[in-house]
Amino acid sequence: MRASSLGTSVWIVLSVVGALEARADESPFGYSYLTETLPKGAGELESWITWRTDKGKGTYDALDLRQEIEYGVTDRFQASLYLSQRYHHIHNSQPVELEDGVEEREYPNRNEFAFDGVQTEFIYSLLSPYEDPLGFALYLEPGWSRISRGSGEHEDALSLEAKALFQKNFLDDTLIAVLNVSPEYEWARGKGIDHWENELELELTGGLTYRIAPGWYLGLETRYTSEYPNFPDESHREFWGMFLGPALHYAAKRWWMTVTALPQVYGEPHDGDRSHTLHLDDLESFELRIRTGFAF
Repeated sequence: MRASSLGTSVWIVLSVVGALEARADESPFGYSYLTETLPKGAGELESWITWRTDKGKGTYDALDLRQEIEYGVTDRFQASLYLSQRYHHIHNSQPVELEDGVEEREYPNRNEFAFDGVQTEFIYSLLSPYEDPLGFALYLEPGWSRISRGSGEHEDALSLEAKALFQKNFLDDTLIAVLNVSPEYEWARGKGIDHWENELELELTGGLTYRIAPGWYLGLETRYTSEYPNFPDESHREFWGMFLGPALHYAAKRWWMTVTALPQVYGEPHDGDRSHTLHLDDLESFELRIRTGFAF
């Protein structure tokens, strides 16, 4: 698609959604959550698109899609249900270690879109960043998925993710700082395998954003992710990666949109000739996330 055609398409999409006129709760970060919840009886439709690309060898592109409906049960308690899909385009990409620990192979070449799974989400706000010195909320997300995040292969996985959400507002609420601490436990079983494997993923996300104009926020967001296989029987960290990049947010009366671009800035273990500073076996060198929300 030519640049002019792409620009015209974007303008049309923004013009259509810009015609909506009521208010939606905002989320100025792509990966980090605020401690605020929807008011009682309020609802929101939210859409996520995450593009992950580049493993330092061949072609690797993945899209994680998510459609979510959120509802304010009370002024402090919010419940959500969402469906997820995955798309993988892989050609001669990432080497993967086999079980013997010696021989390597590449991911199977793939160009496939598939339904991934169903998740639910619950957030309870304990402290408000507007009324208390520090905002604090608890988050719980049980889920089921059927597509591997990395390879796109079919697998059954059950997960339970918890988050501790922190938020601090400054300068009459024009400057917002957040921190999320997110352990997630997962049980997975690949196709043709009769036993479940378990792992712990520990993730920390955070950011700082400033209101640069009415409806507009610009900031930085960071993400640290790591994995501990066979936890708690074993406690060694298999890999970790750090991402850092800009986050841009715009909110109208009835809808909002956030775009976060996160390049990987460092990760271990390094992957030899593919990168001497990044971890690319399990992570990608770049992620882009677009979130949009519509009030109802």
